[in-house]
Amino acid sequence: MSGASFDRAGRRAAWGLGSIAVLAAVLHCGTASESTFPAAGGSPCDTVYRGLCGKPCATDTECADGLYCGLDDKCSADCAPEQPCLSGLMCTNRGRCGGDLTGPGFPDAGDDDGGIVTDAVCADTDVALTKVQPKVLFLLDQSSSMRHYRFPTGDSNNCNPDCRWTVLKDVLIGPAANPGGLLKQLEGEAEIGVKMYSATDGNPNDNDNSFLPEPTDKVCPRFNGKAFDGLTFELNAFPTVDAMLRPASVDDDTPTGPAIRTVVGLADDGGVGDPKGFAALASKAPKVLVLVTDGEPGLCGDNFASEPGRAAVINAVQQTYTHDIRTFVIAIGDTSAQAERHFNAVANAGKGLDPVTGDAGAIRPNTPQQLVDALKHIVLDARTCTFDLNGQVQAGMEKLGTVTLNGAPVPFDAPGAPDEGWRLVTPSRIELVGSACETLKSSPDAQLTARFPCGAISPNVPK
Repeated sequence: MSGASFDRAGRRAAWGLGSIAVLAAVLHCGTASESTFPAAGGSPCDTVYRGLCGKPCATDTECADGLYCGLDDKCSADCAPEQPCLSGLMCTNRGRCGGDLTGPGFPDAGDDDGGIVTDAVCADTDVALTKVQPKVLFLLDQSSSMRHYRFPTGDSNNCNPDCRWTVLKDVLIGPAANPGGLLKQLEGEAEIGVKMYSATDGNPNDNDNSFLPEPTDKVCPRFNGKAFDGLTFELNAFPTVDAMLRPASVDDDTPTGPAIRTVVGLADDGGVGDPKGFAALASKAPKVLVLVTDGEPGLCGDNFASEPGRAAVINAVQQTYTHDIRTFVIAIGDTSAQAERHFNAVANAGKGLDPVTGDAGAIRPNTPQQLVDALKHIVLDARTCTFDLNGQVQAGMEKLGTVTLNGAPVPFDAPGAPDEGWRLVTPSRIELVGSACETLKSSPDAQLTARFPCGAISPNVPK
């Protein structure tokens, strides 16, 4: 896990965002910029402290009296006794614009402080920022054709090691747990859950999967070889998924529509019917369903691909979307015109588009690497640019914060302004929007920092 790097004064930290579960930024009290807190009559560095600002420093004590060591490692001042701060903020003895005398951490207004607040009450405060991680559910077609046919298309003659089931497992968990596969690479990027779905063949004398005993419980749909028993999501899910998926082989049939309805927990009318399903799962993060399948769907009790089976999938995905769950389709195998229309219709429905006229399109990987790239893109794109703050920003003070991404300042996205920069979603949550969000998602080792002045934030007190 990446860690923070502090300067000698312990004033700042930057955390890599590439593959870690919890991120943090240091929010400093007691440091401000001249542009944030202009002092009356101009900058003190041009007047009272002319010739003293700009000296290299690592700590405040390396600067002259009345100056602090700034973010650029140079001595600076935002205010002075002769040039107080604006907007009711008070000047500290190190030239920082602090906060209202009655604000958090400051002496009472009646104290005889000569209008100067000592920096002792403006000690730096580290406040954790926790990345809001998406929940991604992989729903894997476990039908026997996944074992009997080549990846991505081809006959069933001696396909091993190129069978679809083998390729899919190798992509997700690797041929061996060490070094592992895609899910190990994505540890920390999302909370992952995996379900394999199949059915029980309706004909007890038709065991087309000769190396597995025919189930006798007639459960349909079945998940990981049994009836649905709820979902489990983990931030570092690889060990759990590996233990479940590595020994797994295939089962029978492709009841895709019923399987989606079951894992999402849909009622007949599209509402929430099962409290153990995806739709009922309380989450402040995005929820994504990734369907990986190699054939057109049937229904429970009707194992052959049919128009009712196709319609059931589209209907289930449309209702899933109404619960703020996006569905992506990874289509393997059948390339007939009818199958293409169906897979594209499901992909459109998964993004809330018209199944017929939408242009989302199913994902058709032709090589294992294309499958890796497609799944990785879905997971990484589902990541949020939202961070929960272990503290409360005071109302009206959010614009005083300073956020940087990879060393570059991110502008404050004020209400009514274009969606660009950073914004305060709630008193304890910030979000990057526009190009800043795109940069964060595309940078595997992005560095994010945030800074708020004294009086602008109240850290949460551990219980």
